[in-house]
Amino acid sequence: MSMRKEPISLKKVRVHNLKGVDLELATNELIVFTGVSGSGKSSMAFDTIYAEGQRRYIESLSVFARRYLGDIAKPDVEFVSGLSPTISIEQKSAGKNPRSTVGTMTEIYDFMRVLFARVGIPHCPVSGEAVAPESKERVMKKLQNLPAGTKVMILAPFAQGKKGEFKDDFRSFLRKGFMRARVDGKIVDLNEEISLDKNLTHDIDIVIDRLVVQPESLSRVAEAVMSALEMGSGVLKVLNLSREEETLYSTHAYSPKSGLYYSSLEPHDFSFNSPTGMCPDCHGMGRTLEFDLDLILDADKSIAEDCCLVASSYQTVRHGNIYDNLAELYDFDVNTPWKKLSKKAQKVFLHGTEKKWTKMHFVHPTRNLSWSDYVMWRGVLR
Repeated sequence: MSMRKEPISLKKVRVHNLKGVDLELATNELIVFTGVSGSGKSSMAFDTIYAEGQRRYIESLSVFARRYLGDIAKPDVEFVSGLSPTISIEQKSAGKNPRSTVGTMTEIYDFMRVLFARVGIPHCPVSGEAVAPESKERVMKKLQNLPAGTKVMILAPFAQGKKGEFKDDFRSFLRKGFMRARVDGKIVDLNEEISLDKNLTHDIDIVIDRLVVQPESLSRVAEAVMSALEMGSGVLKVLNLSREEETLYSTHAYSPKSGLYYSSLEPHDFSFNSPTGMCPDCHGMGRTLEFDLDLILDADKSIAEDCCLVASSYQTVRHGNIYDNLAELYDFDVNTPWKKLSKKAQKVFLHGTEKKWTKMHFVHPTRNLSWSDYVMWRGVLR
């Protein structure tokens, strides 16, 4: 759809000290009014263009709505054309926020996000086709067709990138018979005290069931799928424990060509201030910061010798174990100097494992303890 090209035309403007001024302004352009004090800049910009745009917009509303907005006097101008609804932003010098835009400051951005979420037609970024709803039966059939012996965990999404402590919600899950949840990537027991920082965003999924796909367990799979779709409002996640992969299934949006599922569109999907809508590289700021590898890496040292200045030390229990697990999984030695490591090993260490959950085995060096945990390794530069 082409953008509006009709210019804004004003004839015989006689507002304040303007004496019958004619003016034509191009649309979709950045225009600045300049001049000495008293030359009529504010009279033209605010008292004429802004006021007339607001007045016309209010007149387009219902009588009921206009009762609460009041009347705006018509500026002393003979003719105005090409004018759209207008906004005016107060000049402020304090409290500079890099995330503030014209859209956020005027709250137009909030309405646009709702508009796109409600009337937008989502498309698959892989196939380019418009996605369509998928039936519960087809989702169920796909899970039942997994290879026999596949170990899966079925989860229902509850909160994605939301702030809060969720204590009442955890108690509610427990009353409904759910014993575990995945909070920020970790499986927790709902019978235990769960303390979350209410000022931070959290991702919470309810663990519906853990099972092994077998011919005799197909009814259990079907029951878990129906329960997850109900709890997750038409969306469920399946963590394939055998292959350490996670897949999202949705009754809202499905792409037959790519075979991918998507959640229903929500306003936060269009927000650069929300973790679900922001760019994963710049985090909604519009710019990125990058490391100079020559400054942070000592190519003669190994990972075990802490060759990277910004990486957590190999001497710590958690990261020492993670580095050892990565070395075993990707076939390299943590004692090999950085310059002799393969490109693949260097990439895994610096940039992570492509956002997939990996089962890792941990050993405490002094307490004779060992355990397993699922880790999404994002790399030392993330």
